[in-house]
Amino acid sequence: MSSRSSIPRAVSFTFCALALLFAAACKESSSSPTSPAGSATVTGTVIRGASASGAAAQGMETGLSGVTVTVVSTGQSAVTDASGNFTLTGVASGDVELELKRDDFKLKVKITVPAGSMVTITISIVGSTAVVTPRGHAGEEIEGPVQSVNAPVSSLVVLDKRLGAVTVKTDSTTLIRHGEATLTFPQIQVGMRVHVKALLQTDGSYLATEIKLQDDKIGGEQDVTGSVASVNTAAKSFVVTTVSGPVTVKTDSSTTFKKKGSSGSFSDVVGGATVEVEATLQADGSVLAEKVEIE
Repeated sequence: MSSRSSIPRAVSFTFCALALLFAAACKESSSSPTSPAGSATVTGTVIRGASASGAAAQGMETGLSGVTVTVVSTGQSAVTDASGNFTLTGVASGDVELELKRDDFKLKVKITVPAGSMVTITISIVGSTAVVTPRGHAGEEIEGPVQSVNAPVSSLVVLDKRLGAVTVKTDSTTLIRHGEATLTFPQIQVGMRVHVKALLQTDGSYLATEIKLQDDKIGGEQDVTGSVASVNTAAKSFVVTTVSGPVTVKTDSSTTFKKKGSSGSFSDVVGGATVEVEATLQADGSVLAEKVEIE
């Protein structure tokens, strides 16, 4: 009798153990629904665009505040700040649809979000259409020497050849770098030459999305090589066409001239001539020649 009764007890025990394991597995599976392979952070700026492309008329865009940016599939949302900036964290990877809503518009755009990435975009509102472009492709590009720095409000004045003296503001989203190194605003000094990507603000200033510090500095040595495009005899200056663009070269009484190895003078500088100039960078973006060699 005892041997007969031991068999069903063993079978019963094994069955119960398997049942418990199955139940545990089911519970674990049900508590872990399918999730995306990774999530990402989406940062951007919503602006008032100027054309159907969202970026055709540079410098005319302004950041839009108070826009609610929502991930349609999850309901995650953020509201743009005074400069039109927003950040969405934990966004599922893949194709993502965003809704842009304010009292005066309600629009949708689609973006692609790689897993674990940080996506930075500019969304231009043009009439009843929203256009997505990479950050920095919409807005103004400003280049020139820094004329002044206002440290308390983190702004600077840049002398751009095309725009003149431009006030450039920065905020916590502005990227400042020199080469591959990331810098802070206090490291920007008067005389440094900068390249700025920015958005026009309602007060006429520009909000920088990126500031690149260049190696040039006012008073620093500059070598200019190219062909003479024009000569201003009255001002004793001339314009040289270089691979990076036109450069105005000024001369004074201390400037020395050489023509094919022999002594020369300003009168030897003529249109079409090839010149090599040793000079120093001036505050207005021109250079003051110390030595001019004319080929």
